[in-house]
Amino acid sequence: MKVRSGQAVIDAIKLAYAAGKPVLLEGRHGVGKSQLIEQAADELGISCITRDLSLMEPTDLIGLPVQVNGRTKYSPPSFLPDSGKGLLVFEELNRSEKYMMAPCLQLLTARTLNDYCLPKGWLCVAAINPASDGYDTSQLDPALLSRFVRIEVIPCVKSWIAWGTDSGIHASVLKFVSMTPDIFAASESNPRSWAYVSDVLKAYQSIGLEDENLLVVTLAGVIGDSLATAFVQSSLREEESIPADSILRDYEKVQTTIRQWVKGKRMDLLNSTVHGVMVALQNVDTAASVASEATLGQNLGLFIEDIPADLSRKLKKAANSAGAIK
Repeated sequence: MKVRSGQAVIDAIKLAYAAGKPVLLEGRHGVGKSQLIEQAADELGISCITRDLSLMEPTDLIGLPVQVNGRTKYSPPSFLPDSGKGLLVFEELNRSEKYMMAPCLQLLTARTLNDYCLPKGWLCVAAINPASDGYDTSQLDPALLSRFVRIEVIPCVKSWIAWGTDSGIHASVLKFVSMTPDIFAASESNPRSWAYVSDVLKAYQSIGLEDENLLVVTLAGVIGDSLATAFVQSSLREEESIPADSILRDYEKVQTTIRQWVKGKRMDLLNSTVHGVMVALQNVDTAASVASEATLGQNLGLFIEDIPADLSRKLKKAANSAGAIK
């Protein structure tokens, strides 16, 4: 089941902990799976131990063999708990080697691994990226998957804004992200990347730099060229792009502004606005509404006519791919 990132996922993990059922979180990179698990542990008042399986060798999990009274036993690694309560988290489960996946699945589902037994009070949690999104992954056995409480995590702007407000995310980042409800739909844009943007912006301002080009170049390596340019221009010059909903539903009210931007060559704001419309059209329901409602389709057409040719071609292609126009 798809669940928006935030308290709903945290509460589901807490319920699974109470039931003693292992959890499998599935979602894109940067969606905040690790953060949600940690928050669940904090709210439960228990420990949280995390390991990245893609970086581990068999002995890192199974332990080393030792001779005890003529019999071979395995000495478990020190990170495996022997008391207390907590969540034992294995990330990159379906991106690890087969020889790591098998023993890990045994621990996740049977709570044992050779001579080791996971203490009561501990619950195993795994996190994976979906193979359907193009990640280099291995297929997990359906029979084993049936033993997990499976939760597909999708990003949520509202929940991330609430988290970011409490976590000290830069106000300019919070404002920019809140302007585009579907901003996390873009491949280069995810909750974690915008937390990185906040860190870079804070460092830029604390050092006292005044080189916008340097900031754009740095942020482009995190969120891509288009979003980096739009963010820097809007946050440093305190100007905002126009939300996609205004373009599609009330274009007459904002058309003069768009034409002024075109005349003044404000490519930063135009790029940001076009990007917002493209992201909005990735939503199936929005694209269908544009295709079926004359007013929305007409507004999109007027906007495409008003913007520069390169942006017009890019938006037309995106709208056509989404089925919003023919």
